[in-house]
Amino acid sequence: MDSTRRDSSRLSDTAIRQEGSRFGATHVTGGSLFQGNFVGLTINSTASARPEYAGQFSHATLAPVKAFVERDILHDQIRTRLNNHGANGGTRTIVVWGLGGAGKTQLVLDYVRRHRPEYRATFWLEAGRKESLERDFVHLYHTLFGLHAAAGAEAATVSVEDAVTGVKSWFSGRQGPWLIVFDGADAIDDSEASNFINISHFIPNVASLHVIITSRSSTAADMTEVKGVQVGEMEEAQAAELFHQYSGLPREVVEIADEVRAITKELGHLALAVTLAATYVGSTPRLQSDIKAYLPEYRRRRRRRELLRRKPESLLHQYDESVLTTWETSYQAVADRCPEAAVLMTILSFLSFDDIFLALFNTDDQSRDSRDRVEAGVESTENYTVEDEAGTSWRHIVSPERILDVYKIEECFAVLQRYSFVRWKADQQSYAMHELVHAWGHDRLDEEEQWKFSQATFGLVVEAVGNCESTPGEKLRMVPHMMTNFAALTSASSGKGRVTKYLLYEVERLREFLDDLGRWGEVGVIKRFILTWSRQILGDEHPDTIGAMNNLAATLGDQGELDEAVKMMKEVLKKQRRILGDEHPDTILAINNLAATLRDKGELDEAVKMMKEVLEKWRQILGDEHLYTKTATQKLARLIHLQKYRDRAILIPNRKLDRLEQLLQVKWRK
Repeated sequence: MDSTRRDSSRLSDTAIRQEGSRFGATHVTGGSLFQGNFVGLTINSTASARPEYAGQFSHATLAPVKAFVERDILHDQIRTRLNNHGANGGTRTIVVWGLGGAGKTQLVLDYVRRHRPEYRATFWLEAGRKESLERDFVHLYHTLFGLHAAAGAEAATVSVEDAVTGVKSWFSGRQGPWLIVFDGADAIDDSEASNFINISHFIPNVASLHVIITSRSSTAADMTEVKGVQVGEMEEAQAAELFHQYSGLPREVVEIADEVRAITKELGHLALAVTLAATYVGSTPRLQSDIKAYLPEYRRRRRRRELLRRKPESLLHQYDESVLTTWETSYQAVADRCPEAAVLMTILSFLSFDDIFLALFNTDDQSRDSRDRVEAGVESTENYTVEDEAGTSWRHIVSPERILDVYKIEECFAVLQRYSFVRWKADQQSYAMHELVHAWGHDRLDEEEQWKFSQATFGLVVEAVGNCESTPGEKLRMVPHMMTNFAALTSASSGKGRVTKYLLYEVERLREFLDDLGRWGEVGVIKRFILTWSRQILGDEHPDTIGAMNNLAATLGDQGELDEAVKMMKEVLKKQRRILGDEHPDTILAINNLAATLRDKGELDEAVKMMKEVLEKWRQILGDEHLYTKTATQKLARLIHLQKYRDRAILIPNRKLDRLEQLLQVKWRK
């Protein structure tokens, strides 16, 4: 539960006045800003340092949190790596890194609490900003050298550089062990950044000194010899325990415990998010009495954004930033370093949060080929190419000034990984995002931006499908990304009249892709979308709309939703009879499809009646020897047999024959 503390929460009896662009001269007036005991004489600014200091130094009181769930695996990693790594006999430094809100600060606070007796002194320095770190070093210098002015006396003055040099000299030649924590050091890995902190300049190099740096930067972990500790999601049991502690909900009630686990899973087991959610539940009587009401409330996009932005007053002394503020700060840092990476991160929020593989981002073809759309009869005004509609292409949105290549995409991912927005999963050879970061990347946009990015990412998905390798495994990797983007596209287009015939054509391509994989559930979702928008764009009587209805009805039948399938097929047949006439092949095929579904539903009398009509019409039009006629004869015979022995019959849908008929329908139409 990571945080940057407010100055307003500091000890109130201290005033700080800093001057110059680098705060070269810093004046400290008032009482002391430290915890612990001194051993030595009172000396002035020109005197030597105090011979000893024992206790704990920090700018703010490091009070224990109301509830903390120990994370023993991470704690043991810190302890083992600090104590086992002593190759050069000097300072041992470890970086504890992870996404904002993962719980880095609280983890290290717990480490300090547990092991404080093992150190002669501990020092907690706030490294979130260059100014706060320099301020803390000046305070530490005054503390170690006894330069605190008496009431009404002139304040001692010391430059930052003198303070740093003095603090380092104090550690030199003394016996530890000591522990220094640099908390929130997020800007320590890019010397070109305006807020860059050269953290090594502030670290004494002496024996018996342990240093812990907390940072959101993954690359900061590579700056030290000791392997860093990554703080990610909490374990399921840990997250549930944390929620129970802050919410006050009983653990022994099974229904409540199950719902708490569901909530923490929805929050991605992120420490700060779990803490804020539980605090909200604990202070809301409505939710105390009905915890099942929380998730429906949270899942509403606007409400979710409000809940994640909350900063409960009871936690302000522990967590100055909400989840969203924490991430917005990191997002701005990404944008400053690499604008393309910031935009790509938004694109990722419209794909699946897991298994984000580089082949998704085709950088070989820099323009969309419109040949297929022309062949499909789509008007040229609706060819959503990069050239015709600059700004809707995902490439143009990510990088409007230059052509994207694989090296730029890799650079973008490296920047996002640096700030812990994505992580590399070696077992999958792909990246992943935290679920909550993924949702935030979408929720932070207004409606117009959501439509823009959902449409652009849809183009990316269509390209990736077209370039996908033919192996089933590679095709199946595409499905989560397709359906996540399709859900976003559906939501963004709802009621806005934004869907065009071109878009429906591209959606149909995805439907064919899923159909080939046998993903009937996803196929049904897409077919409903096509039918809904075909009705709005083309009208209820258009042949394409009727065809979309027939396709959806067939899928519903495959899924066993026979009542809805029969209802839809009857509507299709009614329209075909009225528009095309009773003798049209499409009308006859509609009768055939309805008869097959009625058979599956067990309505054999009606099925026999319809199949007789099918057989009679095929005989009249095609003759007795045509495959359609022979197939209809076989089906009718089988139906009559089932009808005769219906009490003993077990009705099993004959999908193999139905698939043959579908192929014949395609051949007939051609």
